Amino acid sequence: MDVPDDSEIVYTSVSTPGHHVLERLLDEGAPITQLVSITPEMGEAAGVAKYTDFSAVADEYDLPIYYPETYSMGDADVDFFETLDGDLMIVNGWNRIIPGEVLETFSHGVLGNHGSAFGLPKGRGRSPLNWSLIEDLDRFLLSLIRLDADVDAGGVAATRKFDITEFDSIQSLYYKVSLAIEEMLLEVIGPILRGEHSFEPQDGEPTYYPKRTSDDGEIHWSEPMAEIYNLVRAVTRPYPGAFTFQDGERVDVWSARPFSTDFGFDAVPGEILAAFHTDEFVVATPDGSVLITEWEANGWRPEAGMVFESTGDHDRVDGIEQKGHLTTSDDD
Repeated sequence: MDVPDDSEIVYTSVSTPGHHVLERLLDEGAPITQLVSITPEMGEAAGVAKYTDFSAVADEYDLPIYYPETYSMGDADVDFFETLDGDLMIVNGWNRIIPGEVLETFSHGVLGNHGSAFGLPKGRGRSPLNWSLIEDLDRFLLSLIRLDADVDAGGVAATRKFDITEFDSIQSLYYKVSLAIEEMLLEVIGPILRGEHSFEPQDGEPTYYPKRTSDDGEIHWSEPMAEIYNLVRAVTRPYPGAFTFQDGERVDVWSARPFSTDFGFDAVPGEILAAFHTDEFVVATPDGSVLITEWEANGWRPEAGMVFESTGDHDRVDGIEQKGHLTTSDDD
């Protein structure tokens, strides 16, 4: 990697995809001299879905690792970064806003990443990968951006497009994200550290995705089978997953797929049409049925004729009445 001899990069992450990218950069000779992460206890307290402990990779590559006082970073953490006097920081999987005082300590700035199916500035905000699956979109444009005081609004260093197929889940999309980030970082790190790379401003009117919570994973059986499939694959592991209730018992649904339009015409949406010895079962939707292929529940077993309780009248952020506005709302 062609970088100035005294270059120092700080790598900041808490996530499994971030860990994968870090190892690739180190193997390619990126001058990473400092890691920043959070402890397992902090990760659990913050509910980080993709948390990974970076202590082992720090030991393997003999790198110091810094754990901030809080995930959001405070005054003591600003002092630490001022003392570092680093050249460039790469932030890849840090679900908090980095304080501006920290960003200002790096001579070549701080790189993050964000994207949407439409390309920045469209689709700023929360959970763009999850939303892209929920909205049944077929592509994603991921950008490396300079982090500044405005969230997801910094100049663009590079962009990669990748496809979203009908078979993707949120986990496979994170694999694609990791590959795209690796390619872009290996392309731009050298020019940035040599002062030879320009950042392109984001042009156009921005739009914003709203924040999702675990409660938004509740299945609405009044929705078409394709939309139920999209929800399940959008919030499956490493996220809390989709779920539903039958007679007060919670059933977590980790994997499902459209099943048929030829069965269950006299069934109500949410009714179990058949339960098989494989533990898979079929549930009616308004336009057909879905096959539930992986699920969890405490003591509950599926039986034909059971009806799930979620019927579409819950206040979910991606409810039917909201879907036409997901990419045009200015609510963060």
